[in-house]
Amino acid sequence: MSIAYRMSKIFRPETGNTFILPVDHGLSLGYVEGLENPAQVLKNLKSDDVDTVLIADGLANQCDDVFFGRNAPAKMLCADIFYEEDGELFQKLVFSPETALKKGYDCLKLILFWDRPAKERIEFVDLIAQCIEEAHKLDLPVLVEPLTRHPIDDHEEYIQVLSDGVRTAFELGADILKVPHPGDAEVLKKWVEYYQVPFILLGGGKSGTIEDLKTSVQEAIDVGVRGVAIGRNIWQRSPEEAKELMASFSDIVHKREGSLRR
Repeated sequence: MSIAYRMSKIFRPETGNTFILPVDHGLSLGYVEGLENPAQVLKNLKSDDVDTVLIADGLANQCDDVFFGRNAPAKMLCADIFYEEDGELFQKLVFSPETALKKGYDCLKLILFWDRPAKERIEFVDLIAQCIEEAHKLDLPVLVEPLTRHPIDDHEEYIQVLSDGVRTAFELGADILKVPHPGDAEVLKKWVEYYQVPFILLGGGKSGTIEDLKTSVQEAIDVGVRGVAIGRNIWQRSPEEAKELMASFSDIVHKREGSLRR
């Protein structure tokens, strides 16, 4: 199998885009509201609107039936874990590319925090570079998620830090970049144009209104972003409301008639 083949399982061939449902939060965040019974949540939300599930291996082991069948979603492995203590951030690879290959994953995901001291950034870069090198030997794509660990109040500084993280992730060889909205659609547009790899918009926590989030997703798709990853804004709601929202976001991502238009 090739990287291109696995990418075609993540991104729908007919649109080139993807709707990702992340349920990997418990690996680093522990007992998360809305994911108290994660296997049941995932089974309740099984839907043709979900193109890819981002998941940790322990949960995936209990949800094989979600990934069986010709129309099953792609399976993306959350490969790293992070914890903060006394102001220092620690990151560790907990699932290897070899594990991902043996267990049928289509991609690995790693986080790159960039608002950190140089010593930590060097450690993060080294971990990600080694993982990408090993994954590519096995023809496995890697998604890297550049983030800031803490809020940055100055908007220009925030964009600069995030842009530096995005550029670093690209230079390390990331096949997909998953990013928060920088607050400026022109910045998103430039990232897409400059780096020529698929960008995924990070949905973030349950804040603001759903209409605001839909507008942000539509704005991102309009400038060339190839999909969205939305977790808490989905599974922190009732299963009925969650499925309605998944259908709405899928419509926007895949540019179906009736989705939001500017």
